[in-house]
Amino acid sequence: MSDGIYIALNGAIAEGDKLDIVATNLANAATVGYQRLRPVFHQALATAQASSQPDSPAFQHVTTDSTQLDPTRGAQRVTGKPLDVTLPTGSYLALGTTRGERYTRAGALSIAADGTLQTRGGDPAMSEAGRAIRATPDAGEVTIAPTGEVSQGGQLLARLKVVTFPSPTQLAAEGAAVLAATSASGAAVPSTGKLDIGSLEESNTSVVGSMTELVSASRAFDAFQRAIDAFKQADQKVTTTVPNADQ
Repeated sequence: MSDGIYIALNGAIAEGDKLDIVATNLANAATVGYQRLRPVFHQALATAQASSQPDSPAFQHVTTDSTQLDPTRGAQRVTGKPLDVTLPTGSYLALGTTRGERYTRAGALSIAADGTLQTRGGDPAMSEAGRAIRATPDAGEVTIAPTGEVSQGGQLLARLKVVTFPSPTQLAAEGAAVLAATSASGAAVPSTGKLDIGSLEESNTSVVGSMTELVSASRAFDAFQRAIDAFKQADQKVTTTVPNADQ
């Protein structure tokens, strides 16, 4: 079988992975605080040597090595709501989830029925002490200061836990705008930046750009598929027309 079919197959797989990533970005183009994903391609040098063919040449192919987060800040939209916050560039709000501590740039917060300060997804916003922040129902308005201090009726409740990472591009996406720390991202470090109150950060995904990427990846996938079919037909022609050397 021709080495070319393996190259085309790996190319098709890589473009298929890219299609999935771009589709995810496009689906979250309207998700507050979403940071788009970027595929990271790895060009490998593989050998097509077999025990019966020790002199087979080397060939290159491309695979999807991983995905990286694009930490570019999205557009800021003013809402005027006292619990909407836009985080400093490169900073993330710590959340308490059933999977452990997670992070987000989606600063649309609200007070749950039990008084918990939470995100739209229902995850509690964590305090610097590592606990959920809870207000007393009907005990006054809850406000957030640019310093991250959460108060109710003029009384300080806690300070939001806002952090940064040494390598934010290596944070792992866990659906929508929720992220998890990894060994590659490094441990969370307290952020010293100020919050913008009464505004939200939009997704940094460009609809037009994502559509362009989607069309480009789809065309490349189709091209690799046609190449695979061509190599298969060529191999089939060889096996049916060339006499068997052992006969």
